[in-house]
Amino acid sequence: MEHLPLDKHDVTVSWKGPKDPENPRNWSKGRKWTNVLIISAQATISPVASTFLAVTDLTVADDFHVTNVYLPSLPVAVYVLGLGLGPLFLAPCSELYGRRIVFLTAFFLFTILNAGCAVAPNMAALALLRFATGMAGSAGPGLGAGIVSDMFEPKERGKAQAVYGLGPQGGPVLGGVIGAFLLELTGNWRWLLWLMTMASIPMNTLSFCLLRETYEPVLFEWKAKKLREETGDSTYRVKNEIRPRELFLHAMTRPFRMLFTVPICTVLSLYTSLVVGIFFIQLTTLPLLFGPIPEFGLFSYKWEHGLDGLAYLGGGLGLVWATLIGIFGLNRSRKWMATHFGNGEGRPEFRLPLLFLGMLLIPVGLFLFGWCAQARAHWVLPLLGAAIFSCGMQIAYVSIQVYTVDTFRTYAASALAANAVARGVVGCFLTILGFKVFESLDYGWGSSLLAFVALAALPVPVVLYIYGSKLRERTIES
Repeated sequence: MEHLPLDKHDVTVSWKGPKDPENPRNWSKGRKWTNVLIISAQATISPVASTFLAVTDLTVADDFHVTNVYLPSLPVAVYVLGLGLGPLFLAPCSELYGRRIVFLTAFFLFTILNAGCAVAPNMAALALLRFATGMAGSAGPGLGAGIVSDMFEPKERGKAQAVYGLGPQGGPVLGGVIGAFLLELTGNWRWLLWLMTMASIPMNTLSFCLLRETYEPVLFEWKAKKLREETGDSTYRVKNEIRPRELFLHAMTRPFRMLFTVPICTVLSLYTSLVVGIFFIQLTTLPLLFGPIPEFGLFSYKWEHGLDGLAYLGGGLGLVWATLIGIFGLNRSRKWMATHFGNGEGRPEFRLPLLFLGMLLIPVGLFLFGWCAQARAHWVLPLLGAAIFSCGMQIAYVSIQVYTVDTFRTYAASALAANAVARGVVGCFLTILGFKVFESLDYGWGSSLLAFVALAALPVPVVLYIYGSKLRERTIES
């Protein structure tokens, strides 16, 4: 890759010093957390739309006269796929043009496309629009961790990451609860999408007014341009400036290169896709177990009048537990590990103890959920299993996100995009087949199959802790 040469008289633009107030890491807590809360809200709203139609898939199928057993879950599956593929394009753009403009543009398109979904005339149009909506909505859940890394030092970003991480997984839970009640009240699945459109409008306004740019290379480019205009001196330049066309092509292919040529990125992406894929199967299972009408010959608790949406609160409770553990544990565990095993120096592998804890809780929750449902035990027991599972899933998810950010730093957004595409593809596939797993194996052995897969992956955090530093030696150059 060819860099524009710096003349010996050129002035390289950087921060004025370690305490430069323009540096996002030196912003006030209020400004930092305003950004965090805005991206967290965006990261919550777009995943809400994923399960809005999960609780109404049979109603959508009836409306469009669909009889194929797999097609009712298609609008949810392609949306999840869009959430995964979107960051492949949005992340490089955020590293070229800045985080703010990408967030604002993507969320505006998300609003417009939701309105389009609400008036879709058939299943094919709905699926196509849902895929495009998922891609536009992926900015929140796909790129927010990059903004967190821009503003917070590694030793303090665990708390912010835990708060932000609640949105991408908490959104589907919230969507299930709200969607079930709205469907009961309105009797029309289209109203759910109109509500999503209306909810997005004030979020767009708030983001436009309060969201600030955080990406350091872009801020340096702005600063250099401003100095050139104010002084008339063309010697103000940014280090490693690249020719625009080459920069664009290089940035747009970066997530693909990281996914397939950087071992640590490949491992983390596959691991996340496993964790989140099981989570999406769990989301599609809850309507089977608690829905008002038994499906596929499976047992159901027959919760009626929208109460079946409350089943998602079991998973929501687990997400709250995980967020609290992350807030109080991510930074403290890293500090403790650095003190006892790193001579006071932190490294990404010190995030892994919590990842192991999360992966240990996942099979425990799945076994409890599946066999209590199989035994038709009191409904609180399978929901307790769902809570334990989702707690473990969220701890694992956030730990992987922070580990990725700590490893790739400047190019964290592209690394997370590679991660997102893997979990999007797997999530799409498992969302379509989720019903089939339990139709074939029932709740007990269906959940046990997923638990055994999670148990087989349990050694991965240990392997990463031992060999992670060697795997990290081969990282993307730029």
